[in-house]
Amino acid sequence: MTQPIEKVSMPSVEKFVETYIRGNQPVVVTGLDFDADEWKPDALTRRIGDLTALVYGSLFELDDVQTLEDYVDTWFGLDGDMEDDTPYIRWYNKLRDVEFAWGDEAFARVASAWRRPQCLPGNELVVPVSGAGAGTDPVLDAFPYRGLLVAARGARTRMHRDPFCSDAVVCQFYGTKEAALYRPERAAELSKAKDGSSFGGFIDVREDQIDALSVEPDFHGIVEPGEMIYIPNGWLHDVLAIEDSVSITWNFVHQRGSAKFQEYLNGAWESDSEFEILQYFHRATGNPALSASEIAKLHFATT
Repeated sequence: MTQPIEKVSMPSVEKFVETYIRGNQPVVVTGLDFDADEWKPDALTRRIGDLTALVYGSLFELDDVQTLEDYVDTWFGLDGDMEDDTPYIRWYNKLRDVEFAWGDEAFARVASAWRRPQCLPGNELVVPVSGAGAGTDPVLDAFPYRGLLVAARGARTRMHRDPFCSDAVVCQFYGTKEAALYRPERAAELSKAKDGSSFGGFIDVREDQIDALSVEPDFHGIVEPGEMIYIPNGWLHDVLAIEDSVSITWNFVHQRGSAKFQEYLNGAWESDSEFEILQYFHRATGNPALSASEIAKLHFATT
């Protein structure tokens, strides 16, 4: 039976770590500290509209590269039924040593318009490495899959689970999103094929109708402006923009929720094409591109 996603006022870091990270429990947190007017489409376009952004389809396939202003002019404010093929901007900070339309400049320009959610820990992070104060604040520092999401109504990310057993958060700044979450133990039930990644291989639970779920989720809810949804590692999720939407997302692994990450380093990484992202983030802190066993040894003395 589907349950509503628990919604709580901004908890303490200790409460969040013990109840949600350690408990592997999804939650929506209210009370984000951000400048709401600066995330409205006109204001955002003034800040970063000239920058080249990455436009994606519903399952992380890159469709186009265009300026944010062009995307907003084309896709925002449309009336009528939601379209299943609506694209959206997913603008990553740098994740690999390749030339790309990375979002680092965009993040620098919007940094003054938001603050790290007060419930999120800034230390004891395994991914990204939180040594000497580095990599502890997603407003200023690069995180795995830190992305600026600009999504027209009807855009979505199809059901998937995030790579290398990492946790994810999405901070909603404009518009609303609908999220459907499925417990990790349902992965086999909801799989149709293996494709060598964490993102694909699952059935499309909105294939028949975009605004209706064909498979009952374990948790379901709406994320509104000023709220953050926390999606623990292993949970499958499908997210739909039910209004024109602007949000920021990123991934992390915390020491208190790292048991599955340790298992991943002991073998599961071999079938995950995203493992190179972990290596990139170790290099970014001045470390070599460590192997899985070396990463495990660095962070988990008993592994």
